[in-house]
Amino acid sequence: MESSQLCPVVERCGGCPLLLQTATEERAIKTSMLARMQSELDTTAPPAGLVVGRQRIGYRNRIRLRIDERGRVGFFNSEKSPECVILLPELRQIVEKLGRWSVAEAEVLAPFAHLEVRAPDKGGVAGVFLTRRDGAMAPNSAVSGIHASFENIRVSCDADAEMYEQRFDIDDATYQRVPLNAFLQVNFEVNRLLAEHVVEGARARDLGTLADLYCGSGNFALPLARSGLTGIGVERVSSCRLAATRAARDQSLEGVQFVDGDAVAACRSWLAQGRQFDVAIIDPPRAGVRDGLDVAMALARRAIVYCSCNLESLARDLRVLLSAGWRLEQLTGFDMFPGTVHVETVAWLTR
Repeated sequence: MESSQLCPVVERCGGCPLLLQTATEERAIKTSMLARMQSELDTTAPPAGLVVGRQRIGYRNRIRLRIDERGRVGFFNSEKSPECVILLPELRQIVEKLGRWSVAEAEVLAPFAHLEVRAPDKGGVAGVFLTRRDGAMAPNSAVSGIHASFENIRVSCDADAEMYEQRFDIDDATYQRVPLNAFLQVNFEVNRLLAEHVVEGARARDLGTLADLYCGSGNFALPLARSGLTGIGVERVSSCRLAATRAARDQSLEGVQFVDGDAVAACRSWLAQGRQFDVAIIDPPRAGVRDGLDVAMALARRAIVYCSCNLESLARDLRVLLSAGWRLEQLTGFDMFPGTVHVETVAWLTR
């Protein structure tokens, strides 16, 4: 299919500018972005590769939508098509139906500012998470109204978010339980490739213990525990920690535990106890780690895995690691967001 036929509003919308390019051209652009960052780091690591999935469209498993003052649901970008081609087909159907439903039931959603819709999980149950406007009460009618109008859907708002979890495969053997208010990688297929890359890298380096410093719902720690590593994950969102703990228990992954807390504070506490781990896994928010890299470096005996969707903050933090004596061994991009200029990137560093 010609790139111009992938999306009828791609030029007006602007959200996926690389859909104007062919798949080959898009891959070349992203490979060049990785090469440019790597050259600026002045390392001896082999050239970065780019791992791509099969789908350029129809891959996205979640979408955040705005709710206007009248209670009507729509995209934040008014130029985006209601039939947005990057959404998974089953997710697009829910988004379209929610838009129509909100016109008929507008007052019900008026107290809310935005919502996130998620594709169905392994059990076929989709998810909607509502976020209230500042100071607004959260009426039960919104939750009950969507439940009554949609089949196989879970709905929650701020107060009860951790009550509902969806179950998604990480790989063929391991799944995670993800609360509706928690982070979820947007591309199931590429996330599987990403997790497999980290597991294979740990095996190749014969790593035995791990500290997952921004563990979320266990996207890395759970498959690593399945492969035989032991250790601990820390996450500041308590609903994620609870979900990861339940997922580990349900799958008999006894070698990993999860705790609440700030990643940097947890590192300091473990170091004070004399604890270290073979590998520290760093998958922070887009802004990166900034002032916490010193304790992460001290915690890791042999390796660091740094995963980021922001090349700018990744490059900044890698410079700190390299200047402290770590060596960039491997840099790999993952095309988590086809059509966009973003690349999920994993850096393996060793002492």
